[in-house]
Amino acid sequence: MNFIIGFFVAVAGLIAASMHLEQGPKDFWDFVAFAVVSGGTLSVLVMTRPKMKLKFLMTNFAYYLFGPKKDKVKFIKRCFKAMTDRKLENAQIKRIEDKMIVDGLEMIELGFSKEKIEDILADRYIAYKKSIMAISSWIKRCAKYPPAFGLGGTVLGLIHLMKGISGGLDPKDTGLLMAVALVATLYGLLLSNLVLNPISEAIAEKLKSDEELSEAAIRTVLMIKDGHNLLESQEALNSYLGDEKEKINFMSAMGPIQETDEEVAAA
Repeated sequence: MNFIIGFFVAVAGLIAASMHLEQGPKDFWDFVAFAVVSGGTLSVLVMTRPKMKLKFLMTNFAYYLFGPKKDKVKFIKRCFKAMTDRKLENAQIKRIEDKMIVDGLEMIELGFSKEKIEDILADRYIAYKKSIMAISSWIKRCAKYPPAFGLGGTVLGLIHLMKGISGGLDPKDTGLLMAVALVATLYGLLLSNLVLNPISEAIAEKLKSDEELSEAAIRTVLMIKDGHNLLESQEALNSYLGDEKEKINFMSAMGPIQETDEEVAAA
């Protein structure tokens, strides 16, 4: 969501600048520039796509970019419920931190040792993190290409301009064709620095929240395995809330926890 807000702020700034210069959309449109930059960038994205299932890639790409921010307080409350109920309320577990609790509870029932449970869950998160970072790195690597394709589009425009000049082009049209040629460079810079690089950074930043919640999930499972009492667990899990205004209270954590439709849909 932050990415969308920031993108529209940047677009608003560009519109304000063009209006100040008394320029309209037609002054910044050129089919050749669009075809070269967009087609070239898309081809690089396809050629360098990470080796993972397309569904996994697209699902996580959309979630990390457009999904709602995770509620840390609500998840800690879910951890408390898991400690008392030995299960999670939401039957359709799709988020990584929820999966780790479910998997951990299954391993406890199967009699796995504490050390084995911790190793397996940690390895599963590391594998998940590598997959998400592969997506972020993929986008970041591709961000260096649009400016190059933009330069290529500009060169094509200049070639067209030079041919026009040699053929007796009207001097008044020379500046216009030069401006059109430079549009390709503008497209490349905007695509790289307004779209691809911010997407990569947004994915990497959101993954930090996943890492913290997954750590809390593993700790919850290990406390269940060790048989910690709930008051001790309350203090341990409250440490993950940091400077959050709301700290988990044992009694309030035992109440029902409802998820919004937005959160369920994002999962």
